[in-house]
Amino acid sequence: MKEEHFNHQTIEAKWQKYWSKEKLFTAKTGDKQSKVYVLDMFAYPSGDGLHVGHPKGYIATDIFARYYRMRGMNVLRPIGWDAFGLPAENYAIKVGKPPAETTEVNIKRFTKQLKSLGFVYDWEREINTSKPDYYKWTQWLFKILYDNGYAYQKEAHANWCPSDQTVLANEQVVNGCCERCGTQVEQKQLKQWFFKITEFAEELLAGLNKVDWPESTKVGQRNWIGRSEGASLKFQVVRHPEFISGSKVEMLNQVQHDELNIEVFTTRADTIFGATYLVLAPEHPIIKNEKLKIKNLEEVIQYIETTKKKSELERQIQKEKTGVQLEGVMAINPATGQEIPIWIADYVLMNYGTGAIMAVPAHDERDFEFAKKFNLPIIRVIEGGELPFVGQGQLVNSGIFSGKNSLALMADMAEKFGGKLKVQYKLHDWLISRQRYWGAPIPVVYKPLEISNSKSQIPNGEEGWKVVSVDEKDLPVMLPTDVDFKPTGESPLANSKTFQTGVEKKYGRGAYRELDTMDTFVCSSWYFLRYCDSNNDKEFVSGKALKYWMPVDLYIGGAEHTNGHLLYARFITKVLYKLGYLDFDEPFLKLRHQGLILAPDGEKMSKSRGNVINPDNLIARYGADTLRMYEMFMGPFDQTVAWDTNGVTGVRKFLERAYKLVKDRKDELAVDDVSINRLVKKVTEDIAEMKFNTVVSSMMEFINDMSRVPDGGWAESFVQVLAPFAPHLAEEMWQNILGYKTSVFESAWPTFDKNKIAHSTVVIAVQENGKLRGTVNLPAGASKEDVLLAVNQDERLAKIAKSAKREIFVPDKIINFI
Repeated sequence: MKEEHFNHQTIEAKWQKYWSKEKLFTAKTGDKQSKVYVLDMFAYPSGDGLHVGHPKGYIATDIFARYYRMRGMNVLRPIGWDAFGLPAENYAIKVGKPPAETTEVNIKRFTKQLKSLGFVYDWEREINTSKPDYYKWTQWLFKILYDNGYAYQKEAHANWCPSDQTVLANEQVVNGCCERCGTQVEQKQLKQWFFKITEFAEELLAGLNKVDWPESTKVGQRNWIGRSEGASLKFQVVRHPEFISGSKVEMLNQVQHDELNIEVFTTRADTIFGATYLVLAPEHPIIKNEKLKIKNLEEVIQYIETTKKKSELERQIQKEKTGVQLEGVMAINPATGQEIPIWIADYVLMNYGTGAIMAVPAHDERDFEFAKKFNLPIIRVIEGGELPFVGQGQLVNSGIFSGKNSLALMADMAEKFGGKLKVQYKLHDWLISRQRYWGAPIPVVYKPLEISNSKSQIPNGEEGWKVVSVDEKDLPVMLPTDVDFKPTGESPLANSKTFQTGVEKKYGRGAYRELDTMDTFVCSSWYFLRYCDSNNDKEFVSGKALKYWMPVDLYIGGAEHTNGHLLYARFITKVLYKLGYLDFDEPFLKLRHQGLILAPDGEKMSKSRGNVINPDNLIARYGADTLRMYEMFMGPFDQTVAWDTNGVTGVRKFLERAYKLVKDRKDELAVDDVSINRLVKKVTEDIAEMKFNTVVSSMMEFINDMSRVPDGGWAESFVQVLAPFAPHLAEEMWQNILGYKTSVFESAWPTFDKNKIAHSTVVIAVQENGKLRGTVNLPAGASKEDVLLAVNQDERLAKIAKSAKREIFVPDKIINFI
């Protein structure tokens, strides 16, 4: 059957204008219809615009929004812009224009591209995180966290990007480099602001059992939180400062320090008899204790300085173990009473556990490698395989515990040697301050205290200063425009002449505003709440809107946000729930990830590789409907696939055939009940399971079947199931060919008759090496055994089956004998 060309540019422009005018997808809070909140992760408006990989998730949410609209539901599908942050600021620096200006231009470009794809958003709820009417409430969020003890300031080693001249959260460091610019990250001691996400570690873990998320994402968050059950044990520190002249470094006097001990956290207290040395993180505070009188202090300091140049990730993944022994200082193993050496090594991290480990080389791979390199004792304390043996078993060389099962005695052994059972997490508090311009100012003021006889130490502050959050009525703290925003390592807000205006008048002489801005992840940690009531200038969201719309029913976005945005959004939701602002504690009931679309060369699309495919060109040539359907047809939605323009051409031809078939047969009366019922059933079920590729293939098969039969009464139902995927062409056929006066999206989703499908018969092609040799008629859904039985009842076909080595069976379609 020949295709019939249609003018996609005229059709798409017409119906996009129509949908906007009719406001078909403007959500109504409190409507009596059942609600559904469908959301995709909002876009960062880069200067490069969209490439063909970006719309994949948006197409899926658009399909669901249109599908649910036809199912009679009140659909919320909002749109907004993640506009603050380093990428926008770096782009502005590159082009020499203020980020507010470049961001506005980028948003206009993105908006045009999204609308050209026919996406139906509720544009009346549009948000922009860099606008004062949004970041006012981001600052309010900081304020309530600070006022309730969930935000604090402290000196800490931070990931520092020397190129971007700012601090990065752990989640923003990839393979030791800045995720944005690729520069090697350094460690720098700075005073920073943190959110207490660690206080919600258990709630974050428990909540994963309540949501419909990919298991890989749940596992990723569980591993990132890193819950460990173990025990804390204390090792007493001793010093040997005096030596006999001419001897072989034989220690005379043991100076015991009762007040000095090193606390370790271990998940294997059962192996304490095998602890032959301790290892401290280079940042461990006891190293600075002058009472130790470390003999090789200069060597130790040099090692510490070298460690500062490495990121945490580098320290964890490096294969070559390094370290320095603290000479003249030993620890006492509380189980054996023997002295063991103390080392510092960069593979031990200060912010996990206590910053110190008891090393049991016989039963830990990392400790084993270290002991081998530095010729340290290795003592087996559990029977088992080759060393290092990390499993459970019968204890040996363990005093009164020898001969007993190691697993059963962990708690007893910890208690016996002065330890306490403890739960530890890998999760760190969320570092949210940035020394950059393009972000929401942190709404706190440093207020000087009156001098008195006693010094005051204020929580989160310094002696002589009190840190206060800005009054809600004074929000937003406006981001000034009189700023040289190029990075220097100091916050650009320090150079503004207007930023501190009025502060001393309200808070007293010498008072000044915080100069850092917030991490853009704070902006995105609550945006889904603001969509429910985005034009409210009295509160962050009204209770009525929250109760009606939240939680989000379906959230679609990239898996790369597992330990960043998705974790932070859950944390903020749980804080607001605990403080009584929300009546739910999980924001996203169902989450799905879209797979990447690679360039035709199989590589990730990037300007540097020169393999970016611009959707604008494809839309101009093939149409938005073609692009939408092709991206859904490429393969399973969550799988990574490579772009193939030949596939785009094939989808366009399918749409042209469908258009011609509907146009030519619109007045036919005969109906193929079986085929259309089967198609409606297939599309309905596969949309629910996000099997978009099989939806498209089933539509193609249906059009092929209908082109060979005289039926035509299927057109209405076909156009309806096509509509969420190719909305422009479906609307054109619905109104201009089939003659309906209202939108196809105001029609009810078609139903299917199970009985007609169950009692139908199908014609199954019998092939020999791909060539048709005959057919057999059987009930739909017949098994392979039933088909073979029917084939063997035909003498001619039976000979083919008997001589074949194998067969390929496609239910209800073919059996091919090879």
